[in-house]
Amino acid sequence: MNNSFKILLITILLVPVIGCSNHKQQAVDDMTLQDFEHLVINGYIEPYKTGDTERWMEIFADDAVGMHNTLPALEGKQAIRQFAEVVHSSFDIEQLDVTVASVIREGDWVLTRGNFTAHFVLKEGNPEEQSQPRQGKYILLWERQDDGAWKVILDMGNNNSP
Repeated sequence: MNNSFKILLITILLVPVIGCSNHKQQAVDDMTLQDFEHLVINGYIEPYKTGDTERWMEIFADDAVGMHNTLPALEGKQAIRQFAEVVHSSFDIEQLDVTVASVIREGDWVLTRGNFTAHFVLKEGNPEEQSQPRQGKYILLWERQDDGAWKVILDMGNNNSP
């Protein structure tokens, strides 16, 4: 099954659950809620915030897709890596904090959903034109790999306001 179809299928299956769920779920088989919170914060947010692109890339499946704000879909690990490199060469990340609002399991897929507060500051440019902190939401769709590891296959996030 190709990754685009898997993402569409799991999105269709989980949209009703996500819409009705505003609480954190219990254990996800051998992975607890705290394990997935740890993966989100220590495997995704911390390496991204510090610019450790190599460590950040470890969390992604080879055929992962990134979808952020007005950008076209970033298909595959290489496109996601290039995106991170552009971000880190252009911005200092002053703040990137997340909360994990829910963890939902469907077979070998887990959806983590939450909110973020971020402040990215241009490395070069007019200080008067610098951005303010922004808030948004995200979804990370994880798939259990053949070796048992959980990898992100869909990374979606956007701001709450334009």
